[in-house]
Amino acid sequence: MGVLDIVIFTSYFIILITIGFWSGKKKHKNAEDFFLARGSLKWYVIGFAIIAAGISSEQFLGTVGFAYSHGISVANWEWLNGPSILILILIFVPFYLRRKVVTMPQFLEMRYDGRVRSLFAIITILTYILINLAGVIFSGGFALNILFGVNLYVAIWTMAILAGLFTIWGGMATVAWTNVFQSVLLLGGGLLVFILGLIEVPGGLTEIVGDGSRSHLILPANDENIPWTGLLVLAFSTNVWYYCTNQTINQSVLGAKNEWHAKLGIIFAGLLWILIAFADVFPGLIAFVLNSNIQPDSAYPYVVNTLVPSGLKGIVFAGLCGAIISTIEAVINASSTIFTYDIYKRFLKKDVNDRQMIKTGRIASGVILVVGAIWAPMVLKFGHIFSYFQECWAFVSIPVAVVFVGGILWKKVNSKTAYIMLLLSFPMFAIPYLLRILKVEMNVFNIAGLFLVGFIIVFIITSLFTKSSGSEKESTIIWRPSMIKLPEGLRAMNRIWYRNLFFWGSVMVASYILIYIIFW
Repeated sequence: MGVLDIVIFTSYFIILITIGFWSGKKKHKNAEDFFLARGSLKWYVIGFAIIAAGISSEQFLGTVGFAYSHGISVANWEWLNGPSILILILIFVPFYLRRKVVTMPQFLEMRYDGRVRSLFAIITILTYILINLAGVIFSGGFALNILFGVNLYVAIWTMAILAGLFTIWGGMATVAWTNVFQSVLLLGGGLLVFILGLIEVPGGLTEIVGDGSRSHLILPANDENIPWTGLLVLAFSTNVWYYCTNQTINQSVLGAKNEWHAKLGIIFAGLLWILIAFADVFPGLIAFVLNSNIQPDSAYPYVVNTLVPSGLKGIVFAGLCGAIISTIEAVINASSTIFTYDIYKRFLKKDVNDRQMIKTGRIASGVILVVGAIWAPMVLKFGHIFSYFQECWAFVSIPVAVVFVGGILWKKVNSKTAYIMLLLSFPMFAIPYLLRILKVEMNVFNIAGLFLVGFIIVFIITSLFTKSSGSEKESTIIWRPSMIKLPEGLRAMNRIWYRNLFFWGSVMVASYILIYIIFW
């Protein structure tokens, strides 16, 4: 980077630190205010927070690298979000907001019982530390190593500590407001690379998209890497888990000013996801056109160094760092919230006050951060950064998605069934590693699809042949179509067309359909 790039890059950190400490300086009224910023987040903050929590160096290195290797079909990981986003808006948000849910495990206690809540809390924390946090910290360190030659392990700990400070200091308010700044930056940096690629590559978009299997979103069932059958697992298992049951994504939704702001914020995020693919998939396609002989996970730094002129590189690399920091913040805050509410308050100190809960959350954040950083080098075993995340999520998500969706739609599901299904999550952590050790040739997403079908069958049979323990709240936590409507007091906000949720939801759905018509 040139002098101007370094100035811009340094300015980013100064602005980030300023926003972080400004947004976290107020005294928190209670624990929910610290962990959720309850009742204060507006739709645009929620939308940007969701994007920032879901976009990290995993995308700007891993997704770009995977797209470099396999083509535009990788964009399904951004453009196949529509079904899960609708499920979140129409089915889950009414329960989360009207029941004043603080954590996802707490919601499972409302539907099932305390045992299910505790088990899911443990599964969630393990998932966040061993998959989400470790993967993000590693890819962040990898980015610094590639860009600046910083020792990989020094880079890992630098990113972890920097991101952790904001969360430990200010809680959800700091996470949300720093994420607004970082979302704009990371999206702008990624789109800048895409636009410069369009200008640089002869033939423009047609040449970038390419031909053959690289140019299609939907590939045959026998495709080695991204078969359409595997995409069904992505749409109705991994994505449902990721958007509907994920504390990291839903933390900002739970802090919404009201249900209208929550739903519009999610729709806003859904529209932004369309742009995200141009920022984190198309740079990989551009890199492949420019040079088809580089290491895939280095494709993003390569295309930035090749296309972005001095003076703008600082913005792009600042966006990359912003993506890393924002996701680490979100994962740490979500993990510490679950630990504090679902484990510490329930089992270790039941009479804990709000001040002690905030202190406990800060300590838990630090411990979680350290463990995630220690585990981070395990990502090296998967070759692709993208593969580490997606293969692990594909299996761990299955029992969780089945328990949440099945429980909220079917009254016969009882706590015994939910508990048995969640216990099966633990072997799922080991499946991706075993497949690599055994050198199984079948596509990993197709294997996940077979597991999904098997889990659904077991779920149905177990629900029909086990008796309820009597502690389930079937009559109150079963979804009804009437719940789609906003509460009476909020319907006036929805009457003007440009504030109407149905209108903007329809725009989002139509946009996704149009994309698949164009790039099928």
